[in-house]
Amino acid sequence: MSRPSLLTIALLASLLLTVLFLSAESAGAHVGVGNHILEHDAAKEPIPDLWLSDLFYRALANFTLWQADGEACRRQSTMYKEHLSNHTSWAVRMQESWDRYPVGLLSGNTYQMGVYDECVDIQYPVKGQYCLSEIKLIPPAGRNYSFKRTEDLDDFGNNHAWKTILGWGNNEDQVPRNIFNLGICIPEACSALDLQTSLQREFDEKFSPEQFKTIVKVDEIKCRVREDMYPYDTSYYLTCWIFSLLVLMCCGATLHHIIRISYQQNKNKNGELSNTFFHAFSLIESTKASFKMKKGNSLNFFYSSKLISMIPTILVHKLSILMTNPISNSKFIESIYLNGPSKMLTFITNGVDPFIVITGFITCLTLSRDFRKPKNEPFWKTLSRPIIHRIIRILPAYFAVMAFTAHILPHLGDGPLWPQKSWEEAEICRNYWWTNTLFISNFVDIKYQCLMMSWYISCDIQFFIIGVIVIYVYTKHQKYGITLISTLIGLSLFVPFIVTLSTGTEGMFKIPLPYVMYIRKILSLNESYRPSYMRATPFFSGIALNLLVEKLKEKKVKFSQIVVHSGIIAAWTIALSAQFYGTVFYEKDRPYYPLEHALYSTISHCTWVIVVGWMTISYFTSGYGLLEHLFQNKYLVIMGKLSYPVLLVNMTVMEISQSSQRSPVHLSLRYVIEACIFDTFICYLIAIILFLVVDEPFVKLTKKLFAHRESISPSIMKETPIEKPATCSTKTVKKN
Repeated sequence: MSRPSLLTIALLASLLLTVLFLSAESAGAHVGVGNHILEHDAAKEPIPDLWLSDLFYRALANFTLWQADGEACRRQSTMYKEHLSNHTSWAVRMQESWDRYPVGLLSGNTYQMGVYDECVDIQYPVKGQYCLSEIKLIPPAGRNYSFKRTEDLDDFGNNHAWKTILGWGNNEDQVPRNIFNLGICIPEACSALDLQTSLQREFDEKFSPEQFKTIVKVDEIKCRVREDMYPYDTSYYLTCWIFSLLVLMCCGATLHHIIRISYQQNKNKNGELSNTFFHAFSLIESTKASFKMKKGNSLNFFYSSKLISMIPTILVHKLSILMTNPISNSKFIESIYLNGPSKMLTFITNGVDPFIVITGFITCLTLSRDFRKPKNEPFWKTLSRPIIHRIIRILPAYFAVMAFTAHILPHLGDGPLWPQKSWEEAEICRNYWWTNTLFISNFVDIKYQCLMMSWYISCDIQFFIIGVIVIYVYTKHQKYGITLISTLIGLSLFVPFIVTLSTGTEGMFKIPLPYVMYIRKILSLNESYRPSYMRATPFFSGIALNLLVEKLKEKKVKFSQIVVHSGIIAAWTIALSAQFYGTVFYEKDRPYYPLEHALYSTISHCTWVIVVGWMTISYFTSGYGLLEHLFQNKYLVIMGKLSYPVLLVNMTVMEISQSSQRSPVHLSLRYVIEACIFDTFICYLIAIILFLVVDEPFVKLTKKLFAHRESISPSIMKETPIEKPATCSTKTVKKN
């Protein structure tokens, strides 16, 4: 065969291969395009051609209330429309103060709040009124918009954007994208019902052709003008007068104290200033009490432990408050639920358990010593006296915070969310303060609980009353007392198991993201979180722990530092392993196993018992060596004394700091930490004021009231739900 023939064959072969390659590539491309077209066609049928923001703009571009039912509203809306056509300043400001084209919907920015102050600053000729409306988008029945979500919240694959809106939010770990909150500026003469009716009409007109339904809701409490509309009634002025009187009494008593010190008058035989009734309000005396610390006192361990436990509690509270306010990046919260650090969510269930264990320990320590003293009085007086003292000790600061929340708080701020957040809390405290006073708020529906942390104080008093009886029986008949304590511990373990198993409730308290904006709607708060019978194990274990410590001290048991610290590591490992198991309940689409939830509801409240128990035993029998300085640190002990007032004010402080926000915040780890540091500082600052002006003065008055009862240990009068007894009772509990 000649060379040209070979060349010709080679060229033909090359041409054939090229044709085959191009054909294959074209076929693959055709298949890919075909698949894309099929996928698009399949999705196109139930999905509107226009994007959601475009539909919103169609409904809202020229929106006014000139067709509203109210005559005054129609008149002012017509005036607004006429002035807007002439570009009058006030009308243009009203128009541009709110958004008509929502942005950031896919990232979870469900609050389109506009510019609140620009709206309400309009005063003439029409007053601007800012209303926050809720618009819920309901897709056609029988259509499935779900999609497979990955752990990367920014990866939606080839899913249609409408599916991100309609298929997102039907689970506990997702923020609904189909519920929008839109801030709108309208004339003051228009009511919330006028706005709701007009908006519903517009959305029905624009969304019905797309076979979508919208539900518009505008609550009257979410409509605001510049003026403070909350009533200045008699209770407001009376509360202000009482607080002013307390401050004046403290200032007067302090000035009187300074003068007496300066002139060195009216001293008793010991050279100390006489202790008068008026003197109890001296800020100097109250400050001395707060800074008073006895070195080497073993019970300083509890002060420091409470402070160390209080800090993460405040962090969790702050995060929950941030979650219940508008944020622009919901995926920050969703990422916590989806792929971590979800472990921190398990601490929400029993973050207060360390305080309950310590309360049980202190209760047994102080009451057992008091009951052993001989008394010539009926046993019912012996039992009722510490209960009365404890209640009197708690109530002054408790009443002060409730009165502040009910009558003063609503007037301290403004903003789109302020009425909904503060006014509602005020009304609840106005109507249901008596449930707190009777210490039954943990058995009242969460919708009617005054102060979010009041359930804990109610539990504490209920535990204390039972504890008084148990400890009295133990001191009189030790064998019966041990049997009674063992029985109560067994019941405290058995009851949560049976309740969870029989009712089919969750084994741990979770915050479903669809309800995160209104935490009072979470039913599990009523069922498993707040009832005292569901979390009694730490308290009765604390009583048993005190008895065990006393026995070990009697036998002079002492562990080496290696055993102490090895035990701490083992206790924390066991407790955290059991605690973090709760993260499995946050897994998406996890089946409900009744036995698993029932066991966890019991075991989860034993985790802190293990940690606090071993640390307490080690400290009171053997000490911690170099770590001793940490628990005896003066500043930690002083701040630990403020635990009770911090407990009372922390949620209120956080609500004030967040409820005045004008726009959604962008959450990040740095933002959360900075916000937590700021609110912690404010919490302790206000707690100091509450301690100096209310708490400590009434402690002194309570002591004077019962001064003739020498048989009563002063420590009972000083003890509060989250604060240890006064140092005057700790002389008997020095370490061996």
